[in-house]
Amino acid sequence: MRNAFRSGMIFTAIGQYSNVLIQLLINVVLSRLIPVEEFGVVANVQVFLVFFQMFVTAGLGPAIIQNKEMKEEDYGIVFNYTVLFAFLLAVGFGLFGHFVAIIYNNSIYKSLFWFMSIIVFSEGMNVVPTAILNKELRFRTLNLRLLFCNLFGAIFGIASAFAGFGVYALILSAAIPAIATLFANFAVVKIKYTKSLDPQPFKVLWSFAKNQLGFTILNYFSRNSDNLLIGRFLGPVPLANYQKSYQMITMPNTVFLGIISPVLQPVLSHHQDDVKLIRETFLKIVHVLGLIAFPLTIFMVMNAEEIILFLFGSRWYAAVVPFSILAFSIWAQMLTSATGSIFMARNHSKTLLKTGMISTFLILSLTLVGINFSKITYVAAFVCAAYILNFFTSYWILMTKVLEGKLSDVLKQLISPVCISVVLAAALFLFDHLITIDTNYFVLLVIKGILWLILLVSCLLITGEVKKIKSVF
Repeated sequence: MRNAFRSGMIFTAIGQYSNVLIQLLINVVLSRLIPVEEFGVVANVQVFLVFFQMFVTAGLGPAIIQNKEMKEEDYGIVFNYTVLFAFLLAVGFGLFGHFVAIIYNNSIYKSLFWFMSIIVFSEGMNVVPTAILNKELRFRTLNLRLLFCNLFGAIFGIASAFAGFGVYALILSAAIPAIATLFANFAVVKIKYTKSLDPQPFKVLWSFAKNQLGFTILNYFSRNSDNLLIGRFLGPVPLANYQKSYQMITMPNTVFLGIISPVLQPVLSHHQDDVKLIRETFLKIVHVLGLIAFPLTIFMVMNAEEIILFLFGSRWYAAVVPFSILAFSIWAQMLTSATGSIFMARNHSKTLLKTGMISTFLILSLTLVGINFSKITYVAAFVCAAYILNFFTSYWILMTKVLEGKLSDVLKQLISPVCISVVLAAALFLFDHLITIDTNYFVLLVIKGILWLILLVSCLLITGEVKKIKSVF
């Protein structure tokens, strides 16, 4: 198991890190070429796109991975259903754009929704081949595909922005990778195609997938309620600034959880009845994640202004304060995001769904409170509080109901990461107040980043944490 986990993480790291760098490059370039208002429009479309993508995948990917009794012809039958669903939902997404255009009183939504319906269709057709690659632990193929398809999309997106395509450059940067992935999947995954629509294979998967789909829908609303409400009540400019802030705090999840979560379920699902093994493995992972999440939270909070203004320019100054507030929840989001794979690996999709209900209630309730103040800084503060509360509730349910442990087992793993982070925070605070450097944001970030990294590595060596990290990987 350890070898499979290590191999999966190496190749997933290649795919995810390259993806983050490519997406950051696209974001940095297009932020300087496309007006803030147009970013706000696309932000609205992307919120609805994610919603339709949930339905087009229908939780089938994790269900295919978890089910060890599927035959070759079953994959072909399920693929037929995904093509049918993908087509219907793609058409539905395009038509939905007319409704959104009326709500926001902007006709551009009509064409944008039809263009992005291509993504819905491609994502639906990618479900089965991608799940097969994960189930067979073919992480190398998965992530090299991700690298080249995203690079292809970045080239098209940036080139079209310089060519004056405006808001459509953002659409192309997202649509091209989805289409390229579809062709790549057909090349590397051999599905036994059939004309059959026998419902039995789909029914077997649906018993697991329906709970996963329910959780995904709830997670969607909890994660996007702030964007939807800000866009509706505060307008496109506050939405653009808030989303820019939120987008930055999700990057650590993508960078670090993106290399662990995709590997956890495929590997641990082979040991779903060995509770002790999964619990002990997961607690080690939580400890390592804590050593990353807490120090990273400190760095992002204390360098919010430099990060936003260096990456996106002075026009995005209004995103600095929301980002600094939201960044305080990075540790909670990173640690909570790791729980979903464990619920699924233990085949507890019903418990995962119940956890999603509680999370949605917490996040949506506090978001509504923040919206009432009519400022994105208040929204950011209440959303931050919601994510921290969600961490405690999610881990209590996971440990007591799924892993036969206690919440205190998790909290003990976080003592050392918190102590190290306090040292880092004190050092950065003293640097800011005792040392004055007259330079640009890039140089300042490099200097503070080097100081942060030296102190972090020193703390890890002094406390013996490096050995614990090596023992996991």
